[in-house]
Amino acid sequence: MPRASDPSLLARLERLELRARTAVEGLAGGSHQSNAFGASTTFAQHREYVPGDDVRSLDWKLMARTERDIVRQYEEETDLTCYLVLDASASMRFGSLDWSKHEYGTWVAAALAYLLSLQTDNFALAITQGAEITKWMPPRRGESNRVALIETLDQIEANGEGDPGTGLEAAVARMERRGLVVWISDCLGEPENAVRAASRLRHDGHDLITLRILDPAEIDFPYGRHTRFEALEGINHLLLEPRAVRDAYLDEFEKHGATLRRGLRALRTDFRRLPTSDALDIGLNSFLSARTARLRRSRR
Repeated sequence: MPRASDPSLLARLERLELRARTAVEGLAGGSHQSNAFGASTTFAQHREYVPGDDVRSLDWKLMARTERDIVRQYEEETDLTCYLVLDASASMRFGSLDWSKHEYGTWVAAALAYLLSLQTDNFALAITQGAEITKWMPPRRGESNRVALIETLDQIEANGEGDPGTGLEAAVARMERRGLVVWISDCLGEPENAVRAASRLRHDGHDLITLRILDPAEIDFPYGRHTRFEALEGINHLLLEPRAVRDAYLDEFEKHGATLRRGLRALRTDFRRLPTSDALDIGLNSFLSARTARLRRSRR
């Protein structure tokens, strides 16, 4: 039976909000359930109330004594800030299935925002198109932030040229608080640009998860007949006999991926390749593992 986070099922749902909720609820109830999912009941500390906090966490007795708005924090709520960086450059429009890499990427981002909202974390969104940041939502927590983020993802279209690694580096300059950065991209740029951005992130005290979104046709190059390949970034096109170039393409593609993966992992960052045919819970579990690791380090 297909999982709730299977993209072939999510593609049938009309609203991004519903796709995100379905993917996350499928994770919570499925065989890949994480211990980090849901609220913890182990008390950690008190802190000042900020807009967006769940009013159920208010400590009314302490508020009566101090005349200040105070909430109780639990172990899994130690004020994590997560930055979602979505590559929406033109290459993300590609798709050999009923959905594109861009659509799949928005599903991943929306599902992560839903998880972050459940965990009462702060979360931000950066949309990059090539080297440009075309949308920035600063880190906030709460339902209203999640709704605004979903609306933004619904409106954005994949467009623009340039190296996605350069876009990630531009986003770093906006990140004022240390946190967990989730980069959602096909990473079809120069590996050294991505590694340079990751190095700056690590230098600034951030953790990084790279979720590399790829279409199965990019991975396997299944074309068999004389084919015209159109450039999504630029105006060039190629007429090729795919069988004559398949081995060379796959060799270069794997070399590019290996260089990227090796450079990012050398910086102690997490890297996961996500074909758009895979269920979303693979990426969600990678995120939850990295989130739990950062929270544990922050409590030491």
